[in-house]
Amino acid sequence: MRSSGSPMTRVRWSICAMLFFATSINYVDRQVFSILAPTLQHSIGWTEAQYGYIVGAFQFAYAIGLVVVGRMVDRLGCRL
Repeated sequence: MRSSGSPMTRVRWSICAMLFFATSINYVDRQVFSILAPTLQHSIGWTEAQYGYIVGAFQFAYAIGLVVVGRMVDRLGCRL
């Protein structure tokens, strides 16, 4: 029950839906490397080790980006 504040509006639910779909696309996007592994290895000629370096570099850059953006959000706050 809500005793204070404004009632949930369609705008808020729309924002929640957009965030859900954006997050879903983000997770699917990160899985593309594993889905395309055989195709990339065959067409580009990567070995398993080379493919591992590419995926490792992607994961490393992703992790660094999360740390940087996390600190930025902590400093600036979630509302700009």
